[in-house]
Amino acid sequence: MKDSYERTKKILEEAGINVTVQRLQMANLLLSEPQHLTADQVFHLVNEHMPNASRATVFNNLKLFSEKGIVHLLELKSGITLYDSNLGNHHHAIDEETGEIFDIDLDSKLQEKILSELKKDFTAKTGKTLEDCNLSITLKGKKK
Repeated sequence: MKDSYERTKKILEEAGINVTVQRLQMANLLLSEPQHLTADQVFHLVNEHMPNASRATVFNNLKLFSEKGIVHLLELKSGITLYDSNLGNHHHAIDEETGEIFDIDLDSKLQEKILSELKKDFTAKTGKTLEDCNLSITLKGKKK
């Protein structure tokens, strides 16, 4: 447990974030596992461990964490914004039926090929270029 707090403290310091007890606890909860949470879900998670944390404090720290790259924003087409704690290079698959989001890791060569083809096709169809693009997949299926 202590190791996870030391790792989290280092992440905050390297991002230039002033480490407070609340920020350390909040970041440790977020970074403890790969997860995709709304701001309200983060607020409830934090309040399970720090019942006196205010909504404003949690939301302000989420904004700070996303600005500093501690968590990534994942904005879904439905207008929902999620905070993604997986800082590694990855993509997302969304189960359309349940709304569950899965991290998808692609081999770097395959990823480069797929994104290159998507960029070419997008440019051919729109005349625009894609600079920073991520791949999101919507999964449809039925249980066996």
